[in-house]
Amino acid sequence: MTMTWLEFALLHTSAPTTVRVSARHGDRFAEPTLVGPCVVDHRRTIVFCPPDADVPPGSLVTLPTGRTTRVRSACHLDAHGYRLPGHLQLDLE
Repeated sequence: MTMTWLEFALLHTSAPTTVRVSARHGDRFAEPTLVGPCVVDHRRTIVFCPPDADVPPGSLVTLPTGRTTRVRSACHLDAHGYRLPGHLQLDLE
């Protein structure tokens, strides 16, 4: 049985984590919104977000540490029968 995104996030973090996202649309940025729960891998500068998150490349992400960086790439990944649920992977600069 595949776990939900919330179950996965709670299993891999001590508490639900949110990031602040200013989505990039052309040459403009949207007002910041909170996205979560997320799993943040600080070693590899990757953020795993819920599958319904809309964060295009070039968007600004503020991590829980307060550091703000850009999204290099964003990739929606499906579960494909694995225990890992579908999610949005953000690779940060």
